[in-house]
Amino acid sequence: MAYTVVPTKSTGDLWTAADHNTYIKDNFAAGVPDIFTTKGDIAVATAANTAARLAVGSDNQVLLSDSGETSGVKWGDFPSGSTTLHARYYVSGATSCANATATIIDFDTQDYDTDSAVTTGGSWKLTVPADHAGKYLITATVRMASAAWLHDEYIQMKLYKNNAYAYLMGMTTATDNQTVVLSVTGFAIIDLAATDYIDVRIEQNTGGAVNTDSDGDYCHVAIARLFS
Repeated sequence: MAYTVVPTKSTGDLWTAADHNTYIKDNFAAGVPDIFTTKGDIAVATAANTAARLAVGSDNQVLLSDSGETSGVKWGDFPSGSTTLHARYYVSGATSCANATATIIDFDTQDYDTDSAVTTGGSWKLTVPADHAGKYLITATVRMASAAWLHDEYIQMKLYKNNAYAYLMGMTTATDNQTVVLSVTGFAIIDLAATDYIDVRIEQNTGGAVNTDSDGDYCHVAIARLFS
């Protein structure tokens, strides 16, 4: 039932039973509190001078503006249109990293992935789902298997976005000529749009291929969407 605007009356005008029913009784029925039926209901405007009942949402939902809704609002998850994406993966096998080549690391085993956003394998990547655009924090650690390193040879951890170099996340340099295990840890914060994808790569310059460790305790990556 819609609200009816109350007319202006002049001195001497009669206030009839029909006036009472239209402008008082029906207007009350068209508004609050008569429209409420359930605990948690709220009143919303569907048009000028028109109130409607919006039923309470599910536990932990928040009220979101949405021009596509009759009332202009709806209950939904926070933030609007998406959850905050979290993913963590680690390795179960070694990746061979060629000399002077930025090699994608296959973090092939999932701890968790809220949106199934990661593709594992030789082209490992995390792809940003629709409505998940924002700033992302990426942290990773990679340990190389024991290898012969010369003084000042290095391993670099690089973040790639859409198959293009974005950031140097970390770097470790050999301090002497020796056969040792080297590790590199790094992090980056990057702006990503829907359908953008990222991967983590290792580059080393020993002159030959070097494997990563196959132990997930020493080779892992975590990604989290940050609030803007």
